[in-house]
Amino acid sequence: MKSIYSLLICVCISVYACSNDDTNDTDSMTDGDQTDTPCTSDRVVDTSRGACEETIAVTPTFSMTITTTKRIIETNNIPEHKVGKFGAGQGSLNPNAIQPLDLRYEIDLMPVANTDFTSLLRTTGGIAYSFGVLLNGIELDPVAAEPWPHSSLRGADPNANWDWNLEALNALLGLDCNNAHVQNTGQYHHHGTPTLYLESLNTSSNQMTLVGYAADGFPIYYKYAYATANDATSTITAMTPSYRLKSGNRPGDGVTAPCGAFTGVYTNDYEYVEGLGTLDQANGRTGVTPEYPNGTYYYIITDAFPSIPRYFKGTPSSDFRI
Repeated sequence: MKSIYSLLICVCISVYACSNDDTNDTDSMTDGDQTDTPCTSDRVVDTSRGACEETIAVTPTFSMTITTTKRIIETNNIPEHKVGKFGAGQGSLNPNAIQPLDLRYEIDLMPVANTDFTSLLRTTGGIAYSFGVLLNGIELDPVAAEPWPHSSLRGADPNANWDWNLEALNALLGLDCNNAHVQNTGQYHHHGTPTLYLESLNTSSNQMTLVGYAADGFPIYYKYAYATANDATSTITAMTPSYRLKSGNRPGDGVTAPCGAFTGVYTNDYEYVEGLGTLDQANGRTGVTPEYPNGTYYYIITDAFPSIPRYFKGTPSSDFRI
């Protein structure tokens, strides 16, 4: 028999997806004290998205200032495009309303590529950084804080297993059509391709489109780049990530880690295979771009996993630390 608390959770789910902030990103199917049971009830992939029919009644602000060493981006967290329904009420994707915020990011103007990649996740578990910011001031924050066993304590659960974190793009986390939702601070942020922002830029398949900057200072483009990395006269083609879904079954026992087939519900269901696609482990490459004719390392947002990169090639700014 369900407890009274569990019944309340079910009522909450029926009103809106009970997602919280990204340091506590909550799968609406696992809110409260529910935890996963063995593989007989393993969750399935859910890529549903909420409609974007809401206009925010606050004027967006965005500025980018260049100093001798830094790129400074200031924003109020309000996008110009329409968004999903957030806040309390029937049909809300998330109980947190989008709020105007005073956000400031300082990133390296001339970033240096490191030999090793830096993960957005801490080596001891938990999220260390968001990835970057778009040129409309909205943050790119791909990693959800939903480690196994997805209890109400989430990352603070002493049994949290960050090797098995829910993949935000494939789990029910109350995302709108922009692959975005809202933290409990009111910050709107993207877990995947920023759909309506890209439409506002009139992105096309025959040009490279700069869409933002990563926390380490390297530029971010959407999907398309020169076929030959260092030849600006080569054709424009869609870049492809070097990740694939693993085959077989997860090694977990359903108690300390999930079991069942690799489906994409967990980020660790995917594996990086060098050379599989045109991009590296950080969904990036080195080459020339319209904005950097002498060449630079740059990132690509792809529609396929990982969509927004999960690693940095350079050293991230502390302004993106979580």
